[in-house]
This record gives sequence, structure tokens and C-alpha cells, in this order.
Amino acid sequence: MHRFFIPQACLNGDFVRFPAHVSRQMERVLRLKPGQSVAVVCPEVNEHVEYRVELVEVAAGNVTGVVRMVEPLHSEPDVKLTLYLSLAQREKFEWMLQKCTEAGAAGFVPTISARSLVQEGSETEKKLERWKKILQEAAEQSGRGRIPGLSPSLRFDKALTEAGNRNDLILLAWEGEKDRALRQVRQRFNDTDSWPERIAIFIGPEGGFTDQEAAQAVSSGAIPFSLGARILRMETAAVAATVLVLYEFDRGAQSSGGGAAGP
Repeated sequence: MHRFFIPQACLNGDFVRFPAHVSRQMERVLRLKPGQSVAVVCPEVNEHVEYRVELVEVAAGNVTGVVRMVEPLHSEPDVKLTLYLSLAQREKFEWMLQKCTEAGAAGFVPTISARSLVQEGSETEKKLERWKKILQEAAEQSGRGRIPGLSPSLRFDKALTEAGNRNDLILLAWEGEKDRALRQVRQRFNDTDSWPERIAIFIGPEGGFTDQEAAQAVSSGAIPFSLGARILRMETAAVAATVLVLYEFDRGAQSSGGGAAGP
């Protein structure tokens, strides 16, 4: 079943009027017909429900439908995870956006670190709309209840400051950390009332973070951790870290017994 995100203004009780660009896609590309059903999510109303909508009118730029069923949606993690991804080659960076969205990331901040292949934030500004489209398509495909946020790029020092202001826990995936696994970080919170609800994780570029950046991150309150004995490619580390952080810190996953074991 095809799945779409819509803004709140498109939902009026049980009546749905799809945005013009979505209507064109439904009519011209997907060739949907009246009487067919689609799944609709409206995060502004409730990211934890999905509407089953029967199409009534299908015309270019004007598709309408009626909600026939409302079903619970359990795809959003309790913990909000933001990835501060060091900028990389376009294909690699876009792959990380797509796969980490599928894994459950709540937001992304492109980050310029010392060894990033891209060193000018202006180079990324024209790509933001394309990246937002990638995030939406990945969220629709993977059954998410919301589209992850995407911020303009930041240099590493400013990214650390922003992460500290917006999150309860800052993590640094760093190959220089040999002993501390993610599970050990999580165990710090087992017997406290300060379970982190918002977590930031920094993923380094090809070549990794410099020792100076790692020290700066620690002085800013970040906790470095190891992803294991093997050196991972940047894109592998991003997906592995997303899955492991959500497994260890998402209480919904813990209570349901879902997820995969962490290191």
C-alpha cells in the first residue's frame, strides 16, 4: 500500500485533500484510481497513528479521500536521536541519511570536522531540499510516524555547543576509545531518574576525528565509546551506532524485547 505524509491543513475530520505535488504523483506516476486505499500519516496531529484513506477523486493536482480506518503506529522510538554526521561524498552522505532514517533517527545535522571532505557549509545549502526529499521518502518507505529533521551544516565546535544545549546525552563514536562500549554508557543510567530522552551522536569522517577534536568533545561533555574491535567505514558506523543507541536507550524496544544485541 502506498504511504504518504500530509500536513495538518490537508486533514479535515475524515476528509483528506492531498497537496498538489502529492496529487500529481498519485495521478500521473502511481496512476491510482478512485476506490483504492492509501496509508496516510499526519505527524502534526499524531505521529502514533496511521489513517487508511479511500480515494474519492483522482485528478492531476487534486486528489481527495475519506478516512475509513485509524490504526495505531508503533514505529517511533521513545528516545529522540540526532546524528551529527561529518560531511562526506554526496552518494555516501545521502545513503547515511536514508538508512539512518529507516533505522529510526529523529534528526540530522551535517557537520564540518577537520577531516571532512567538504569544508564549506555553503556547498551543502543547495542540497538541503534534495536531502529533505530523501528523508521523506525513506520515512514513508520504512513506516515511520514522522520525517526526521534536517538542520543547516555546522562546524564541529558549534555543533558540540548546539548538541549540548539540545540533548540530555552526547556520544562520540571514536575508534580511539578502546574500552568503553555503549552498553557501559547505558548502565550509568540504570539506577537514576535522569534517563536521557534526547541523545546526540557524532559520527566522524573518513579518517576519523582528530585527537584534538576528541579531546574537545570530551571537554564539552561528550562520552566517547567504541563500536568494537574492527575499524568501520563511516557509513557503516553511522547505521550501526543508530541501531545500537536506539536498542540500548529506547525503553519501548527494551520492554517489547525487540532490537539487536549491542557490543
